Order: sequence, then structure tokens, then C-alpha cells
Amino acid sequence: MEQAIEMGIDAASGWILGELEDGEHIPPASDYSEIAVENGCMVNMLLLDIDAYDEKAVRKNLTIPAWLNTFAEKNNINFSKLLQDALFSMAQEK
Repeated sequence: MEQAIEMGIDAASGWILGELEDGEHIPPASDYSEIAVENGCMVNMLLLDIDAYDEKAVRKNLTIPAWLNTFAEKNNINFSKLLQDALFSMAQEK
């Protein structure tokens, strides 16, 4: 059973990453109470951590004003993390 759940997590995570990379929207999770279950069968929730699953990174080059770069460096701001967080927040709003 544990292996089946792990395979489900792997399959669902791969599907979601593919959809995100293609610019598609991800449908909301199914309502647990609305899933029809045959006798002798069960429903199990899958917890997906897409950030941990996605090992593929894409390098991007960006241009910012020099003063803003100085500010960020003095404040130990991680440019990649900041951009990822901002884009993720925007994607969640869509």
C-alpha cells in the first residue's frame, strides 16, 4: 500500500509539473466526500510538495538598477528566492 501511495504522489506531481510548465491551470483537489468508492476499495489523500519534487531549474538573467542591487546585497537578499516567491504568489492568485 505504501508503494502504491508513493507511486500516486510521483504520478500526480509529474502531471502537475508538466501542466505548470505548459502554462496550464491546475484544477482544485477533489472533494473527498464526493468521491464514489466501490465496496472493498478505499480513497487516500495524496500530499504533493511540488517545490521539493521539481528538481529542474532554469537559469534567468535579469537587469536591475545598480542602487537596487547594492541595497539587495547589503541586506543579503537572495535574488533567486525573491523572484521565485513573487512569481509563485502571482501564480497562486490566477
